[in-house]
Amino acid sequence: MKRYDKKKRSLLRTYITIVAVICSILFLSFMLTYIIINKWYMKEAEQSAQARFLQAQEKTAEAEKDIINLYSTVTSSETVISYLKTSDLSERTQRLNDFSQMTGGVMKINPDVEAILLYDEAGQLIATKGTIFFPRQDSLVTNGMYGFSGTIADKETGYTYFQVEMPVYSREASGGYNQLGSVVLLFGSGGLADIVDTLSLNEEVYSAVLDSDGNVIASAGNWKEEYRDLIDGEQENSKYLVYGAKLEKSGWRIVNLIPKNSFMNYVNQIQTINLFTYFLVAAALIAICMLMYHKVVQPIRRQMEFVVGYTKDTNQRIEVAENNEFGEMAEKINEMLDGLEALNRQIVEGERKYLELEYAKKQTEMIAYKGQINPHFMYNTLECIRGMALYHEEKEIAKLTGSLSKLFRYNVKGDELVTVKEVVKNLKEYALIIDYRFMGKFKVAIGAEDTLLQVSLPKMLVQPLVENAVLHGLEPKMEKGEVSVDFAEEPEERMRITVRDDGGGMEKDVLEKLRKRMRSYDEEQAYATAKHGIGLSNVYRRICLFYGDKADFRIESEVAKGTCITMIVPKRMGD
Repeated sequence: MKRYDKKKRSLLRTYITIVAVICSILFLSFMLTYIIINKWYMKEAEQSAQARFLQAQEKTAEAEKDIINLYSTVTSSETVISYLKTSDLSERTQRLNDFSQMTGGVMKINPDVEAILLYDEAGQLIATKGTIFFPRQDSLVTNGMYGFSGTIADKETGYTYFQVEMPVYSREASGGYNQLGSVVLLFGSGGLADIVDTLSLNEEVYSAVLDSDGNVIASAGNWKEEYRDLIDGEQENSKYLVYGAKLEKSGWRIVNLIPKNSFMNYVNQIQTINLFTYFLVAAALIAICMLMYHKVVQPIRRQMEFVVGYTKDTNQRIEVAENNEFGEMAEKINEMLDGLEALNRQIVEGERKYLELEYAKKQTEMIAYKGQINPHFMYNTLECIRGMALYHEEKEIAKLTGSLSKLFRYNVKGDELVTVKEVVKNLKEYALIIDYRFMGKFKVAIGAEDTLLQVSLPKMLVQPLVENAVLHGLEPKMEKGEVSVDFAEEPEERMRITVRDDGGGMEKDVLEKLRKRMRSYDEEQAYATAKHGIGLSNVYRRICLFYGDKADFRIESEVAKGTCITMIVPKRMGD
């Protein structure tokens, strides 16, 4: 008992050590995961934010190019040039419809165009298109080609706009250019707002497009006053990621400010869940270890003590002390021991009976051997009958007796293997007997490819199937019937043997039962009790014995149409 007490204390220390190690591993795992996830996620978040900003910058630059290309289309339009060249009011009135159609098409091309204003060389407004009107700010053109305005805010709606101006020139005969006026397009900030929206994944992230004076044209996210110094680059802050870029053509800026803690909110939630999970796992481990000690170790100790003592007294049984799996296992051990004792008694009794049965079997075989009829006697007798029939000129009887004699001689011949040619010859003798027996009502047709005539196969493999087809397929019929036997080539050096009849066929349930008996061919009781398929079962058993799993045996049948049995076997027995 001292040895077991020592083991008990050792197991307890082992459990405590295991729990301590697992808890330490869980703590280190949590800390390592926290550090790695923080650094990895922050890095991935910064790369993702920078990639989004670059995409937004490219989209804004493309929007600038689209605006300038649109202006080039308007200012180079012959309709606009002709309208500016015309100083007569009545003629301008006539050309106003052309101007309206042209500018309407431009507004369809870019839905952000809210209005188009046309000014003459003196800066007087001479035509307008659109439902919103804001007067032109001071001349916007700074480089002789185009100019972008600052933010224009609608105080009533709060919506922001901006203007872009481009001068209109006409080419003189001398080759020079003369400025006729300018075109001002009023744009809504919706397109720019869509771009900055892609940068603001939540309300904490602020993104905006600013004009050259720092006024907001389009923005997304919540504005904080501290952002102004960050945007102007006057202050660095480790709490934010700040991205900014100046747009080349307009002089505007696109900015994106991201609080770093907005990245970590999701990570912190995951880490909180992880910490709580680790704590629960550690507590569960401690509880499981204590429970296992009381519920597992102690019952095992009792069973070990029983095993040690059982070798001294095989009549003893283990005490069932628990009402659980260990108690059930103790009961099963007791049942097993009882069963082993009973099995030992049965083995001794079985060996005695087996010896008695073997002795009886040998005696029965000796009696059967003594009672067998000499096959040569039967063959000679049939030949004698055939000779007498010929003597009395009974040719039909002689022919039938000759076929029966050949059939009997083939069946009792000692060779286990025969050729297809021999099988075909024997089947033709059998077909002649069937023709005489049923007075021509039933026919047996045999066909074989010439390349298969010398192929060997087990004897009595096909004839039982033909007999079965005649007995169960054709005999119940009132009308004529036929059984066809075919030997054909198959790929991979195999041969297909088909036995088909046009008899009554079988019901599906009968066919399924027959197939089931085929699958369990070693159950002899099934063969003895089957109404159909005794010959089939014997043939199937022989195929399995000679060919194993290299042969294929199929049975197909349909009521009122007949039955087809297909055997596919190797052409060489050793394959």
